[in-house]
Amino acid sequence: MTSEATVKPSRGTLQQHPLQAIGLMMGAVFMLSSMDVAIKLLVEHYGRFQVVLLRSIVSIPLFAGWILLRDRTLFRTAYPGGHLIRGLVGLTMLWTVGECFRELQLADAYAIYFAAPLLLTLLSGPILGEPAGFMRIIAAVVGFAGVLVVLQPQGDQWITYGAAMGLLGVCFYAVSTLLLRSMGQRDRTVTIAFWFATVVGLGAAVMAIPGWKAIDPTHWLTIGALGVTGTVGQLLITAAFRKASIAVVAPFDYIHMFWAVLYGWLFWAHIPSTRTWVGGAIVVASGLFIIYRERRRSLRASQQAAMEPVDP
Repeated sequence: MTSEATVKPSRGTLQQHPLQAIGLMMGAVFMLSSMDVAIKLLVEHYGRFQVVLLRSIVSIPLFAGWILLRDRTLFRTAYPGGHLIRGLVGLTMLWTVGECFRELQLADAYAIYFAAPLLLTLLSGPILGEPAGFMRIIAAVVGFAGVLVVLQPQGDQWITYGAAMGLLGVCFYAVSTLLLRSMGQRDRTVTIAFWFATVVGLGAAVMAIPGWKAIDPTHWLTIGALGVTGTVGQLLITAAFRKASIAVVAPFDYIHMFWAVLYGWLFWAHIPSTRTWVGGAIVVASGLFIIYRERRRSLRASQQAAMEPVDP
């Protein structure tokens, strides 16, 4: 078998390994959910840009060390301008995430962010030429309906400051992910992750240093967890979107809800309501449906390939 370190996607060709991508995405969701807990804990004491900078201070050396151990040419990128744009978009996204997490419970914040997979599923066709297909779109819509069951939006719940920041974050996340999928044609996973962290860190430093607050020594463990989970999560999610289309990978963002429920109970004693469990069941069902369809598609493709005659 050939490792990812020695295989580069051909120019203009996007990899399609849906089952691998789904597994990577599920791992990324766990790591990024853990990172979000650290963010929510830290934004209670520090500014949002300072928290973003602290994450970058931990993660950039980890990315750089990985590259130095494997192949220094991985610092090179075919998309310098793309990384600059994506980093600035990501910086703004992370700021809105901090604002949203400061105002809302994790489960409610995620319920808003779960509009992102639906948006990505719809945009991946016209922008990247990766049409989702009718059944995937239906599955994404059903999953989003489960999110609405959890959130139960009514009245002014959609226009609070925290909700508005969440909706802005959805838009920035969608743009960042579309850029990631496009750059995955020629740049490697760790290259994309390193330059994202670097641009975000530099931008956060400019915004955070004027209002810097001294670090409480009791927070260093949380800061370390923030950096490590963010680093691993970024690597996993970057790899996931390089290995399959957005329409396949994006719906698995919905698994965030289960970690939000668990962490909300462990850290803030927030007990989920009945509608949270009902909505969560709908979300899981939509994700399992996509896995089932992808498995069937893979099996059919393998059977067809095995039946094709081999040229002498």
